[in-house]
Amino acid sequence: CVIYGSLPPQTRSDQARLFNDPDSGYDVLVASDAIGMGLNLSIRRIIFNSMFKSNGENIVQLDHSAVKQISGRAGRRNSPYPIGEVTVRDPADLEHLQKCMKTEI
Repeated sequence: CVIYGSLPPQTRSDQARLFNDPDSGYDVLVASDAIGMGLNLSIRRIIFNSMFKSNGENIVQLDHSAVKQISGRAGRRNSPYPIGEVTVRDPADLEHLQKCMKTEI
């Protein structure tokens, strides 16, 4: 399944529904930071491909609020995965992830 910001709302909802259905055959979700906003997803693990994103003008590092919002999709109460895992693809990003996760919002 794929979810990103400019995806039409109905398509975004359909992708979330497919991902959440254990019988759909979809067990991987590739998404932008759009998953941090308004979608209830049964996610066990978040793997950040990058800790950077485009803000429309520049490439910027995700701040602690965005990292925590996205990370919070993993391990949700009342989901099949009440304990979530969060990591990064690039080991060079791990320090930033750890710092963000320790920062109070």
